[in-house]
Amino acid sequence: MKKHLAAYGNTWQFYISKPIAQMLGLTVNEYTVNLTIENKILYVKKVPNSQLNEYQDLLCKKLIKRNSSFGLTIPVAILEVLDINPEKDQIEFDINGQILTIKKAEE
Repeated sequence: MKKHLAAYGNTWQFYISKPIAQMLGLTVNEYTVNLTIENKILYVKKVPNSQLNEYQDLLCKKLIKRNSSFGLTIPVAILEVLDINPEKDQIEFDINGQILTIKKAEE
């Protein structure tokens, strides 16, 4: 699916709707995710609370609760690595198992 990022202060935000959050296994009590980048694709995976210590040296972010959905704040530095200009480019996202992938949408 394709989508635009929303401006959020000096960063950009990707909104994760409730059905997508459920597919990823996110809950109001477990909403920390690990971000990994490979080949200009951002992989977002839930980090269970029981494993937070194992992920402490990796790039992890807490999602922001937005009504019944979540917001993933994506720093500009990550968007630059992904070659995404959030003011003009759309992103494409997909879910494979419990991993959300985000990349620049094909034009």
